[in-house]
Parts: sequence; structure tokens; C-alpha cells
Amino acid sequence: MKKQSFTVQYKDEGKRLFAVIAEQLNISKKQAQAAIDAKLVLVNGKRVWIRRHEVKEDDLVEIMIDDFKKPTAKHIAILWQDKDYLIVNKPAYYVTNAADDSIEAKLRIQEKIPSICAVHRLDKETSGCVIFAKNSESKKVMLPLFKGRDIMKIYRAITVGEVPKIWKEIRTDIDGYMSTTLLKILDTKKQASYLELRIETGRTHQIRRHLADKRYPVMGDKKYGGTGNEISLEQPRQMLHAYRLIFPHPKTGEPIRATAPLPGDFKKCLAQLRLK
Repeated sequence: MKKQSFTVQYKDEGKRLFAVIAEQLNISKKQAQAAIDAKLVLVNGKRVWIRRHEVKEDDLVEIMIDDFKKPTAKHIAILWQDKDYLIVNKPAYYVTNAADDSIEAKLRIQEKIPSICAVHRLDKETSGCVIFAKNSESKKVMLPLFKGRDIMKIYRAITVGEVPKIWKEIRTDIDGYMSTTLLKILDTKKQASYLELRIETGRTHQIRRHLADKRYPVMGDKKYGGTGNEISLEQPRQMLHAYRLIFPHPKTGEPIRATAPLPGDFKKCLAQLRLK
């Protein structure tokens, strides 16, 4: 991402942020508001996404210009499948389901199976392993595995800062429930770390929240990452990848194992930070 900045003048004090951005960058107010909604705007070093935010004289406004174009997912890679289920390698920037351009919708067309449905979901910016059922009955049979913690979910993440090598787990309260994330440090340097993580619980944004709470947020995380790291702000997305799934087949008990290769942007970020 590129960054443009300006300082608010006295004549603009009290105006809405989107209106001042539109005037300064010579773009439409709709485009300016879209940048705010996408959490690409900082005021005095803090990310702002409140629609009614009013600026003050001498405020420093920074806009992260997202010159990145979302890659087109022409074919969804299937990592494993049988007559009931598919495990796919979800590309980043696509929602899992409930949208016309979701991975679920694309799979229905690609595999010519209109009844395909997502068993679980990943965040839009997170890549990697996702399970789909080929019909609603198979989905129903699979769901108890998630509730019973029978599915091992392993992630890879690049984080801000040097995570202490002695850390083996993060265990904190999330939304009133005790949550545990196990971690293994693959590589670490002063400015960044490369981690493998396994979640024993499945709270919303658990890995991202746990790491941010410990002040080692995921690189590129717009919601929890803060604004104090330039390298993180440069990343087009959060560097989180659902690397591996291991679970017993809900109908046969057969052990199923699927691994999603690291995507290009993730490997590029590792190279940029000299992590391996």
C-alpha cells in the first residue's frame, strides 16, 4: 500500500472526515467514505472508521492507498474430497459463503453440484483449508465434530515483533469464555515472527485477538493490528493462513488430513522480513 497524508487547515475544522478527504484527494465523497469503511484512514496515528468523525485544525490525516487488485479465483483448488465432502484451499479476499462471488457459489458452479454448502468459515482475508459438504445432510453429520473439538485446526501466521521463544500457549478470556491457542515459533526476529498455531477453542477472531492482546498482532490486520508498524500497514491483508486440518471422517471414522500450501503473498511477506 501507498500512503498519502495532509494536515487539516483551520478552514476545515469541524467538517466530516470523508468530506475533507474527498476535497484533498480530489475524489468523490463515496470513494472517501469507502476508504474510511475499509479502515484505511488514520488520524493522528490512530485508525478511524466512525462515519461522523469531525476533524480539527492540525489533525494529521493519513490515507493508505490500496493499489492492490484482488486476484481472480478462476479455479478453487481441492485438497481432498470423497462422495460427501470437499476440503479446498480458499484464496484470500473471498468470503466463504452467503455471497454471489463466495467460494461456496464458485464451487457449486465449478463442481456442478448445486447443493454444496460450507461447514465452517474463514475470515475474508484469511486463506487456507475450508471444509464443504456436498449436501445438507452431510453438513449436519459434520457439525458435531466442531462442537466436540474433534477437528485439529492448525494455522500459520506472521506477526509484528519478536514473540518470546518460551511461549507455548495463550490462554485468555474471549467474550466471556476461556480460550486457548497453542503456538510454536518457526522463526523470530526483532521486527517480526513466523508462528504455527493450533486453536483448541473456536472463538470469533480467536488467533487475531489473542496475538493482539499480547501486543504481537498479525501483520496486516486492520481490525486488531493497530497503527504503529509501517511494515504491517503496507501488507494488503492479514497474514493468517489455515494451514492444516486433521479430523476423523464423521461417517467412517477414517483419519482425514489436508494441508494448504502457503500462498504467494504470504511467502512474499516472509521473504520481505527474512523469516523462514
